[in-house]
Amino acid sequence: MDRAEDHPEPPLLERFMRNEVDGPERRRVVRHLLAGCAVCAEVTRRLWTLGDAPRQGGLLDELEPVEELRADAAACHQRSAGFLETGQWGESLRELQRARRLYMRLGDGPGLARLRHLEGKIGQALGAPAEAETALRDARRDLLLEGLGGEAAEALLDLAVLYAREGRSGAIRELAGDLSPILRTPNIRQGVGMALLFFRGLAESEQASLEALSEILRYVRPVAEERTQRT
Repeated sequence: MDRAEDHPEPPLLERFMRNEVDGPERRRVVRHLLAGCAVCAEVTRRLWTLGDAPRQGGLLDELEPVEELRADAAACHQRSAGFLETGQWGESLRELQRARRLYMRLGDGPGLARLRHLEGKIGQALGAPAEAETALRDARRDLLLEGLGGEAAEALLDLAVLYAREGRSGAIRELAGDLSPILRTPNIRQGVGMALLFFRGLAESEQASLEALSEILRYVRPVAEERTQRT
């Protein structure tokens, strides 16, 4: 089914915005938005905007300092990740969309790339592998373009774990054969580079099990998160 055409009914979208939906309804709306439905994304964006407190004053009062915008974006980003960890997918997506609007105002490429990675994780949590794969591929590309080699490595390994769950050994080997752009980034840590080379060896010998890949990802993820907190 093409989820981009399976539009949730307007009353369902309104109840979703008021956090009055049950688990299956919430998963339906979130998976639909992750599928890239521009119509529903615009509807929810307008509703979220209307739900924000109105601004007072003139144009100068609306020009927030860049650092304040950056702090607000980071807070939304962190809340989105926190909601994901506790299984509150609708709330996670809501904070993600708010963070995206702020990052776009700031022209923050790294922030937008990291949000796309988070979007892939939401798709995985919802059991939407096609949407998760697209988001994680986008994130790997965009993080690499931003020079964030460690975080691009994390996105690549998230993809590898997704493929392992689906038994797609050929796709894992394809990932392992395309490590050079990440390994050549100037800021990648030696430990991450060694982990990627270990991953390549497992893939080439067809020993890249879900358990082994998950262990490699558990090693790489804290390094990437540490860099995120510093930038």
